[in-house]
Amino acid sequence: MKNYIRSGVLVAVAGAFLAVTAGAAKAEYPEKPITFIVPYSPGGGSDQQARRLVPGLEKALGVKIRIVYKTGGGGAVGFNELWRSKNDGYTISNVVVPNIVISSRGKDVGFKPDKFAYIGMTARAVGAVMVTKDSPFKTIDQLVAAAKATPGKLTVAGVGSTGRVNWGDLAEDLGIKLTYVPVSGGVGKMIPMLLGGHVNIGMTASNHATRHAAKLNTLVLAGAGKGSGVLSGVPNEPRWGYLTTWGIMAPPGTPADRVAKLNAALNKTTKDPKVAKIVTDNGLQQVWQTPAEALDYVKDSMKKYANK
Repeated sequence: MKNYIRSGVLVAVAGAFLAVTAGAAKAEYPEKPITFIVPYSPGGGSDQQARRLVPGLEKALGVKIRIVYKTGGGGAVGFNELWRSKNDGYTISNVVVPNIVISSRGKDVGFKPDKFAYIGMTARAVGAVMVTKDSPFKTIDQLVAAAKATPGKLTVAGVGSTGRVNWGDLAEDLGIKLTYVPVSGGVGKMIPMLLGGHVNIGMTASNHATRHAAKLNTLVLAGAGKGSGVLSGVPNEPRWGYLTTWGIMAPPGTPADRVAKLNAALNKTTKDPKVAKIVTDNGLQQVWQTPAEALDYVKDSMKKYANK
């Protein structure tokens, strides 16, 4: 009888050991597909970033990554979606600074920019003012003269409330008044408006000016772009501090070890020479940041835009 009891105990212990080791093996992250939320419309800067990064991330992490679009509210709809997602490392999203800061002040917005788990920043672009090839404005001086002659008559399109803030800074610096037209959904919707003649001017990040250079002329770049080599020959407005930075984030409370693994995969992807060439060819400057550095950058942006 004792032998039977001893055998039963050994079987139970062995079974428990196998269950634990099997569970540990199964817990290796990641073990299933990851969802990548893009908070702006297809064709915009966030969509381009996601599609640029996903192949390398899939290779580094060993799982598929599915892109989903959650647009509206200047990015707030997508940011809120991530805020409510499970913090297990299987849902990530673009972060766009300062967009996430400015959109967080909107009505019924539940997220707090400094509470997300930041994986890292990857690229940045300076602000750009664009017109169509057939526009009567060939220089920024011509635009300023026309705007001063007819205050409020000319229209400028930008992305949501973020665009309004950044355009307001430039308009104040130049001493002009235009009618701002907010576009919901991202640059993918704004560019067709400009090309279709629905507005006189478009304002967005310089990567879009580079991408659409065959159809659009850039009149001025933000001062932050001096010496960057972006769109050489285009003048800079030194007082205009419009700078857009893209990165990746996860829901608040995502485990640190999973954030670290995502950061390592992100760095490996962005340092691939092929990816780096795509970034620079599209008028972007590469950025590498740790999760802590990315969070600090967002906090600094919150201070910068606190009263705007």
